[in-house]
Amino acid sequence: MPSHHSLLHLASLLRQRHARPPGFNLFTTLRGGNDEVRLHSRFLAALLNPRAHGLGAAPLNELLERCAIRDFAWEGVRVECERWNIDILVTNARRQALLIENKVHADDQPEQLVRYHRRLREAGYREIHVRYLTLEGRDPREDSLGELRDLEEGSYAALGYYADLVPWLEACLGRAALDPPLRESLAQYRQLILQLTGHDMDNAHLETLAETLLQGDNLLGAHDIRLAYDEALARLQARLWRALKARIATQYQDMAKHISSDSWSEASLDGLCRDHVQRRQNSKGYGLYYWIPGYEKTICAGFEIEYAIYLGIYCEEQNEPERYRVLCQRLDAVGHGGSRNAYWPSFAFHPEALNLRTPSAEQLAQLSDPDRFADLVATMSDELARLWEVCRSN
Repeated sequence: MPSHHSLLHLASLLRQRHARPPGFNLFTTLRGGNDEVRLHSRFLAALLNPRAHGLGAAPLNELLERCAIRDFAWEGVRVECERWNIDILVTNARRQALLIENKVHADDQPEQLVRYHRRLREAGYREIHVRYLTLEGRDPREDSLGELRDLEEGSYAALGYYADLVPWLEACLGRAALDPPLRESLAQYRQLILQLTGHDMDNAHLETLAETLLQGDNLLGAHDIRLAYDEALARLQARLWRALKARIATQYQDMAKHISSDSWSEASLDGLCRDHVQRRQNSKGYGLYYWIPGYEKTICAGFEIEYAIYLGIYCEEQNEPERYRVLCQRLDAVGHGGSRNAYWPSFAFHPEALNLRTPSAEQLAQLSDPDRFADLVATMSDELARLWEVCRSN
């Protein structure tokens, strides 16, 4: 019976033989691959728009069928991004609406879907379909969905990038065979989604590895390795958190003096990372926070994790409206290209936005390589220190 070590060695050899580095991709060249609004929502909305390409209503019709939405009228169809802050909104002259909330890594704002639904009701839309789109096909937080969970069947559903968008894109690809620019765009976008969702293994590699696992007792070894995989991911994440804290302590000693007690503690970190990787329902948000001098308990610069680690400035708009407004102006002036919500006047995922639950092969390679890991830690801690200095200056 082959040992687990020999099975891992064999898998490594198969990767060396079959795996190829990611090819040129226009989407990741022009935008970060995790940019929800300016990349994913805009491209998806353009593809759904019957007037934006040569496929007409076919992509929208395909998605409606996949969402089990029937009798959606085509008269006066409009597809918009960010109308009333809704990521993607499809409406028609019969006052029907499809609301798509697109989440690559970000979490929900308080009562987010409920608020959007109410806004559409106030605008006179009588039939509203809500779809919550995430990498993993998860449901939103309870307070975001609220009473929408009790709507009639088919009014709400979760969608997954891999489970739902990949088959949809493949159907669109089949229709775009005679339109080379559109076909290539669809193919590159499909490849980006496979990378984001950790499914970027080509068919030959997958076939060879699957057949290898079916030989002898290899499958038993793979079972044991799979059980250990989540633990390894949790330890890798904890290593990243500790490295960020250690570099800030050595390189930015003034900032390090203002570390918040709300930051993870050494005693809790390993458990927090395990809960996050294993998606335990009682898992809590956690991060690494540094107060702005003079604004202790109200403004801090920090890292926090949802599906990836993001960094930004925390200040609650409701409690500190004037400080929140000033921070927005100051951060915009220095060109911090992040997003904002009622709690974070600016936050941004690292350009490579490591998915620390289902990382891609390229992300695992980055985290496993000592030099690339050190570069990542340096880049992230330097950017946080820059924001901290911007916010402490008058």
